[in-house]
This record gives sequence, structure tokens and C-alpha cells, in this order.
Amino acid sequence: MGNSLIPLHYAIVKHFMDGRQDCASGVVSALKADYGNYKMLTLKDVEEALATAKENGVLEECGYDLDSNGGLVVYYRMTDFGKDMVGRYIP
Repeated sequence: MGNSLIPLHYAIVKHFMDGRQDCASGVVSALKADYGNYKMLTLKDVEEALATAKENGVLEECGYDLDSNGGLVVYYRMTDFGKDMVGRYIP
């Protein structure tokens, strides 16, 4: 990588450490400044990363909305288990 950034999937999960609730498009926007040139910083890939974190108990769904096209938007937040795991293993 040649830089001091943590891996993108870690940054996606760490985005929620301060207790915020967010959706995939919010995560993409928040990480764009540092990770904008990463091919995996797409809405589809971030949605998949969030769903995986949910299945692993790190995140939980906390709300739903519809976007301007009528598509489902899922909001996530960090679980207590996720806070513990991120605090232990992600710098």
C-alpha cells in the first residue's frame, strides 16, 4: 500500500466506533477523502462489507429509509461486541 491507512474494510467498521448511525452511502462519503482512489470504495462493496459485519455481530441494523429512487437504505450502528473487537484488534 505504501501509506499509513488501515485496510478499507477496517476503516468501514471503525467509522461506527463513535456511536454514529450511518448507511453505505454515508460511509462512502466519509471515507472518500482518504480512500477515494480505492476500487473497493463503491456503494455495492460497502453495502456488502456492512452486511458481513452485521452477520459477524460487529454491526446491527438500526433503521431503514428509501432513497430518491425508492431503493431501500439500511442504517447500521456498532454493537457492544463490535466495540470490544474493534478496540482490541483494529488500531
